[in-house]
Amino acid sequence: MNEIFYSECAGCDTKIEPGKYLCRQCLGALPLVVETCEACGYPLEVSASCCRNCSSSKFFDYLFIPFWYKGVIKEALKNLKFRYGYREINFLKYLTNFVECRAGDYDFITPVPSHFIRKFRRFIHPADIIASNIAEKYGKKKVEILKRRKYTKYQWQLKKNMRHVNVRKAFELRKEVKGSKILLVDDIMTTGNTLNECAKLLKSNGACIVDCLVLSKGIFV
Repeated sequence: MNEIFYSECAGCDTKIEPGKYLCRQCLGALPLVVETCEACGYPLEVSASCCRNCSSSKFFDYLFIPFWYKGVIKEALKNLKFRYGYREINFLKYLTNFVECRAGDYDFITPVPSHFIRKFRRFIHPADIIASNIAEKYGKKKVEILKRRKYTKYQWQLKKNMRHVNVRKAFELRKEVKGSKILLVDDIMTTGNTLNECAKLLKSNGACIVDCLVLSKGIFV
């Protein structure tokens, strides 16, 4: 039966148990973020007490990012977004085991929203799945606080200096957040402009803390 019913490791094509996503060797090679900025949580190659992110113009307070956007993490997210990769949904839930973010301390756990046009093109939205998994892990409820009111281009398709313009005023508020502590969830961080625009809106409407949990950080910026 094991010869008939089996899965293949998404990392190296080795035969593995049905329902699994990676073999033991590939699981051990996950691109974990090891070093971070002590002040803001920004992923670094070596640890530091402060970093360039600390001095940048930003509205979010702290970052939780467990993985680099490369290898099997990159392929899994690409499969989810562009190839209807349902197998990767369980893999995202497994990756929740690597996330430590004190989510129980927040009033709201909310994903960065997708525009409704993009939802027609892509039925699976990683930020929604990650936010739901984190909320379940910490016994909280995912709440959709934000709405994307403007259709935007993919950030990775744009030059760095155009990414801020692309997401400017792209979001609107759906719920009252005054005095709230919010955990904002997304799947990939490049320059951080999308997170910053969301955090700016939340802070301007009275949120006292906006931390960000992002599954992965691109190593190209």
